[in-house]
Order: sequence, then structure tokens, then C-alpha cells
Amino acid sequence: MALVLILGIFLLNVEVSTRQGINYRVRELKIPLYLKLLDFFDRNYNYAHLVKQIIIGSRNEQEEIMKVFEWTHLNIKKNPGSLPVVDDHVWNIIIRGYGDDDQAQDVFATLCNYAGTDAFFAAITGRPKDSKKYFSFVRLGNKWALFDVYNGIYFKNQKDEIAGINDLLSDNWKALSLTGTSCAIDYREYFGRLPSIDCTGYKLKRSSIQSPLRRLVFFLKH
Repeated sequence: MALVLILGIFLLNVEVSTRQGINYRVRELKIPLYLKLLDFFDRNYNYAHLVKQIIIGSRNEQEEIMKVFEWTHLNIKKNPGSLPVVDDHVWNIIIRGYGDDDQAQDVFATLCNYAGTDAFFAAITGRPKDSKKYFSFVRLGNKWALFDVYNGIYFKNQKDEIAGINDLLSDNWKALSLTGTSCAIDYREYFGRLPSIDCTGYKLKRSSIQSPLRRLVFFLKH
């Protein structure tokens, strides 16, 4: 028994690495395994608690997602430019309260997963090719819907339903703003590239592997 305890203490103090990006320059930090595990489970419980507070009173899945969408847009502000771009953990983005386009989408997709709805975020390259925009992909029922949480924009079809990828490809959509402000982005130049997005591997995307079970699956497959 004592040997097992000693071995456990030794393993928990093994030095492991974590990465942090500051202004797009990534550095590797060394921390003991026990601290990495504690931080991981701390973030997991905080995500779950936060989402529970956000979606309280919702009557269905769509209401839950719209509440998460609104919360994320209002609480993750655009980086004013005077602050560094820090990329480490999604929870730290929430704590800082600001981020770039991809970080806002990452927060939204992560919280959607904790609400029980599959989601991930991805970049779509428009025209010209150096034009890149991030979107959140959320599976509502049997369709994948797109959200631009960074700008507070979502899309509906002619039936006044949340638009799916097929609606966007067939030009059956209108852009709606949470704040009522207009957005200068021409989304059509991105929607034409939607077929290039692979929605099948969402369970192994960063936004989907914050919970212990999915992280274990990811670890075993990689």
C-alpha cells in the first residue's frame, strides 16, 4: 500500500507541459501533472456551472443556444487592440472577457457543448483567398446552423427558422443582429465555401473535448 502511495505521489509530480500563445507567439510552460489535472477539472466544473446559469428557464434546445449565443456576444468583448492576444484555455478567455474572432467562437462552441448541443468552430476562406472568417457550427436537430457570435449575427430562413447549411447554400437566408446594428460583412463570399467544411469530426475539435470523457476519448485516439 505504501509503495502504491509513493508511486502515485511520484507520478502526480511528473513534469508535463502546457502551451500559451501571446500575440500569436506560442511558448511551452512546464507544470506538475497534479496541477494540470486540478486546473482541468476546475475548468470543467466552472463551464458546467456557468452554462446552467445561462440557460435556466429555457423551454427547448434552440432557446438554450440563443441564450448562450447572446451571453457570449455580450460578455466576450472584441479585443480593443491595446491588450495582448492571449490564447491558452477557453475558460481564461471567459475570465478576461475579451478575445479575437476565433476565441469568441471557441467560447460559444464550448458552452454549447456543455449545454448538451454539439458544436465546433472553423475558419472559412472567402474571396479573395486571404479573407478569412470564423464561424460557429451548431447542430440543431438534423441540421448544422452557423453563428457569427463575434459580430452578434445569426441567420434565419424564409420559414423564420434558424438557417442550416443547405439554406445558406441555396441563398435562403437573412442575417439578424442581436443588437440591431448592421454588419458590413458580405457573408455570401464565405457561404459558397461551406461544402469544404467537414462537420463529421466535431467530437474531436477543441471546443468538444473540454469535458473529462471526451478528453479521454481524444487522448486514446491520439
